Amino acid sequence: MRLPFYIPLVLIAASIFLIESAEIHAQDSDPDLLVVSETTWGFDGRVPLHRFVPLSVQVKNLGATPWQGTLSLNRVISGSRKLGATLSANISLQGDESRWVQLTPYVIDEMEDWEIRWGQGENHFFQLPPVIKSDRSTVLIFNTDAVSQDTTIFKRMPEERFPTSVTGTDGLRGVILNDVPFWQGARARTLHDWIVLGGRVYILHNSEQEYPVFPVALSFLNNEQQQFRIGAGIVKKIPREAVDFSLNEARIEIFNDDWSAAEQKRKEARRSSSQQYVSGYGGWQSIWSKHHDLFKELSELSKFKRRWWLIYLAVFAYLATLYPGCYLLGTQQKNVSQFYGVFLTSVCFFAIIFSLLGQVGGRSENRVRTVAIARSLGDGSFDVTGWTMLANIFAGDQSVSHPGSGVAYSTTQEAEFIDGTMHPGTGGEVTINMLPDSKQTLYHRSKIRTKLTLPKVISQNSDETRVQTISVDITNAFEEEPLYALVLIQGMVYELEVKGSFLELSTKKQPKRLSDYLQRPYDFGRNMWGAAAKFEEDDEEKKLAGLKQYIRLVRPLVGNSFDLVEEIDPRKLKITSRTVRLFVLTATPASMQVETEDFPDREGAVLFTYDLKL
Repeated sequence: MRLPFYIPLVLIAASIFLIESAEIHAQDSDPDLLVVSETTWGFDGRVPLHRFVPLSVQVKNLGATPWQGTLSLNRVISGSRKLGATLSANISLQGDESRWVQLTPYVIDEMEDWEIRWGQGENHFFQLPPVIKSDRSTVLIFNTDAVSQDTTIFKRMPEERFPTSVTGTDGLRGVILNDVPFWQGARARTLHDWIVLGGRVYILHNSEQEYPVFPVALSFLNNEQQQFRIGAGIVKKIPREAVDFSLNEARIEIFNDDWSAAEQKRKEARRSSSQQYVSGYGGWQSIWSKHHDLFKELSELSKFKRRWWLIYLAVFAYLATLYPGCYLLGTQQKNVSQFYGVFLTSVCFFAIIFSLLGQVGGRSENRVRTVAIARSLGDGSFDVTGWTMLANIFAGDQSVSHPGSGVAYSTTQEAEFIDGTMHPGTGGEVTINMLPDSKQTLYHRSKIRTKLTLPKVISQNSDETRVQTISVDITNAFEEEPLYALVLIQGMVYELEVKGSFLELSTKKQPKRLSDYLQRPYDFGRNMWGAAAKFEEDDEEKKLAGLKQYIRLVRPLVGNSFDLVEEIDPRKLKITSRTVRLFVLTATPASMQVETEDFPDREGAVLFTYDLKL
């Protein structure tokens, strides 16, 4: 029997309707069906300030059908006022599924409140527990499915909540392992990357009085030595079980094993006097600023400049046209039409001139200026930390994204609301509603893979007091030609010269101790107009132009590469005697460029850092 011609049309229409209904249902899942049952700050419930830290959130879908939506994390004060921009993450759950979701917010102050929202209703938000400030964490990794859990003095972290990207390990100092964690792929790679950057792993005996034997993914821990290095990090074996440690023994052998007794006393003394008055900063400030100098310089580099000499010239020309030009025509010529013709023409002409010259930046385009640190992970991959200044001309939503995986974002605003949304993760994106002729700071961290090779120390010669010669081969190590280079050897900073595909010791400048090099040349006072005076610069730095202007930012970048936050911590400045740390500044390579169509004028530089064996 032949079907009526309209039956196939009805079936096609019904199919389209069902597909669209399914999409709408997936996009508009009922927020009443989602609950947040538990949250955990950091690795052990505490967080260090001014860092990206993991926030673990357990969500549950109460419905029998899949749930899809967005979790929005906000800093708030006084219960309702938002600070900074919103951190958003898209999630999807199967019916009746419960799982942990991990966000990576940037924590500035322990006095702030945080809330998570997934809808507009009164029951569609969760107030997070207060932030508990602490130093970086050292935690014992444990399996939540184990039959019995031993009681120890160590803070513990479930193995399934360990970050899947090195960008989430900013607040982690040490990891204690007395069993084999079930880590494959991303988590195993994260552990390795974190150790390379300076992490500390402590391997203890298991219940059978033996060291655990790790699988292929973690085979880099299977070294027979009692203590060995992986990059800048250390793996240390201690032939004791976790339950055998007293608090005092743990402090000596684990928590403070990278401090000498004298350094520990100095650390405690600094804690009581770690603040000093610096007038150039406008009040009491910490002795190290993570963002201040970098954003200050980027603000200058992104500033729109009007052509004032042309504006002034046009003003004088306009005044001369009116008087004596139009005045003489109106008083000495009988034909009044000539006066009106010249007057109206000049008014229209100069109105167009002033409208063009008076535009922000004199017809410039939206611009973005960036600077970043790229810390080598040893295999062509880099842990990239970047500072970005967005400068726009007209009001509207402006978007930027950064390449790499595990992208984490912050606008670093301490007390200001930002009308914007930050989407972290692979190919992270930020969208901000900006006012006309305004600027916006952006801080980010990501992991980027490249095909670049490692520099190699070809030769080095030194005496008891200083390095005499050094040569570093940088063939295929950079996409862009180096702008500036430094090397740190035994606590001394030496400047290098670029000679073809080699870096060699410069004889122009004397070396400096790293602690002295990092000290900001603070100003103490204000100029005659009451504004903060600028700190002194070398004559060479005053002459810099183009991309070489970014050389002025090398000092704060070097300090940030050592993970300095609020003070110049001598523990973090240590490197082994058989290792040199190389710093090379280049223009931002294509693999690390900000991706945006809203900011056509893009410029920046990256400071690459490597730990090289002598």
